[in-house]
Amino acid sequence: MTERKTTGDRRMIDELRELGRQVGETLEATWNSEERKEAEREIRAGAKAFAEEVERAWGRARSTRPADIGPRARRSAVDGLRWMSAELADLADRFTPAGEDDEPGDDEA
Repeated sequence: MTERKTTGDRRMIDELRELGRQVGETLEATWNSEERKEAEREIRAGAKAFAEEVERAWGRARSTRPADIGPRARRSAVDGLRWMSAELADLADRFTPAGEDDEPGDDEA
């Protein structure tokens, strides 16, 4: 009986080791995938564009009369946040498989 238990334990360990190896390979393949690299490029480009827009907003705010600073800064911030939200939604859509965002029961009439 001890031998049978040891063999069973060894199989469990071997299977867990294999699963760990497979998870590692999958993560590595995902990390090296073109989709991930493209997403990273888009995120970097979006972050850069966001920073540039904020810089432009600060520049406009410095050249504006003090009474106009509040409303113009607020509009610029809202525009920047709206843009960022739209970009993130677009990115999320790219990585969401078709039909996954449907609620359960949506198919029922």
